[in-house]
Amino acid sequence: MKIKQKRYILICSLIIMFPIILCGQTFGKRYEERYEAGEKIEETQQLNELREEGVILERPIDPNKYILGPGDKITISILAEDKINITNTISPIGEVFIPYIGVISVNGLTFDEAKTQIINYIKSEAIHNAKISVTLQDLRKFKIQITGAVIEPGFYDITPVTRLSEIIKRAEGFHQMAKEFSIIVTHMSGETEIINYLDYFRNGNLSNNPTFIEGDRIYVPFGNVEKEAVVIRGSISGRGYDIIEKDESLESFLNRRAEFDENADLNMVVVTRNIDGKEKIFVVQPGEFSSMKLLAGDQIDIMHERGVSVIGFVQNPGGFNYYPGYTLMDYIGLAGGNSPEGDASRSLVKHLNGKVEKGENIEILRGDIIEVPRTFKNILFGDVSVLQIITSVCTVILTYIAATSTN
Repeated sequence: MKIKQKRYILICSLIIMFPIILCGQTFGKRYEERYEAGEKIEETQQLNELREEGVILERPIDPNKYILGPGDKITISILAEDKINITNTISPIGEVFIPYIGVISVNGLTFDEAKTQIINYIKSEAIHNAKISVTLQDLRKFKIQITGAVIEPGFYDITPVTRLSEIIKRAEGFHQMAKEFSIIVTHMSGETEIINYLDYFRNGNLSNNPTFIEGDRIYVPFGNVEKEAVVIRGSISGRGYDIIEKDESLESFLNRRAEFDENADLNMVVVTRNIDGKEKIFVVQPGEFSSMKLLAGDQIDIMHERGVSVIGFVQNPGGFNYYPGYTLMDYIGLAGGNSPEGDASRSLVKHLNGKVEKGENIEILRGDIIEVPRTFKNILFGDVSVLQIITSVCTVILTYIAATSTN
């Protein structure tokens, strides 16, 4: 009896435990799958981050010019009885540690100079007949400070191949009062150099879009509003003051500064200048942009493109853009058509030269004013309806007949 009970209990236990074990295996398998998937996702994210942090080179680095410093990563390959690869990061004091051989300083050396010294050091200190190669594995990063007339001055992470244009971009661009042609770079030695960023902008001169090394500082000076600034207004984005370079032409200034609205009229740029206390206005045509030299205090107005105005008895009178080839009726259509009181067939067109023409087949020119007059009926009777007019006429006739018949 006891044996039967034990068998019964064992069978019941197996029946109960089997689904639990099966579920546990399934859950464990799913957990492993999810864990592996999570690891793959994490690995993918890490790879993406590495790609984002990767340095994009404008051209191969010149080993005769690239200066090594703390943070640069180099790989040394030694081929003797066995092949040894050593990847090492240059220490904060500019040294490279070579296991079992020693330490060598490379700070301030070009890559080619450092490569020669490392090879000679290994051969003299350890393996005389080895074949040795040295490669630059990754570039160091360091902080540089930019101050002065930029939107977001501060410290920015760069590499030895990061150019001034990229740093200006990270600083959200120049302040409108920046002297972009007189940027001061101060080196750790105390020496300074002046960078004319406008020359790079105009001519692509890379010497005025330099790279930097540790300890460099960038200062963008502010200009003097009264002595160095002009003001630009009108059909452009970003109206306001701007610092000009000495003898800068209107053409050069517009090319670097102005973002024109779609309706800007460059056929007529107006420059207002104070001469001996009196304002003189210069209307500058496009062919004169390069010869027009700007002076501090000039006011530059970009005129709105002359359009076509429609006035009179139309639904929506106002100004409209000029469209070559559009007829008089097309512009009246843009104004919503003539009102019930308007007579489009008798429209007048007033040209800029003072000439006035009448009719529907007139050539419409830039700056024309189209006037839609009232109908003759509206002139005579106003808003009175035809029935009211007939009734009034009949009343007058009947009154006349009644008056004459009495006599």
